[in-house]
Amino acid sequence: MTTPNYPLALAIATAGWSNHETARLINERAQRDGFRGVAIDHSRVGRWIRLGEKPRPPVPDLLAVLLSERLGQTCTPELLRLTPGHRVHVFLDAAEHEALLAVATAANLPVEEYVRALLRADLARLPSRPR
Repeated sequence: MTTPNYPLALAIATAGWSNHETARLINERAQRDGFRGVAIDHSRVGRWIRLGEKPRPPVPDLLAVLLSERLGQTCTPELLRLTPGHRVHVFLDAAEHEALLAVATAANLPVEEYVRALLRADLARLPSRPR
């Protein structure tokens, strides 16, 4: 199962860039910064957004810098969900799943995003977080 990368899609849309423009800017920055093996095209950017594929280094850092400069706010590879994540499997009964789906729909969020937000909010309330 693939999950679209909504944070990345939103950042690129807010920047006003197309997939072509995003790829061109990454390639230019990579060339300028001495990364000779980077050759991104628009279809690759589309797969990062639609399928949640993760680009290989140094691309996540390059894209985060470009978006930070364009948007005037800090964008990190983690915030853009360009780094590998950790999966947690939670088994719900049918009623629990339906309730969760109903609340996520009311919040206009995909259920995965809503669950992620719930977990992050609970984790933030913990007295100390191991690093």
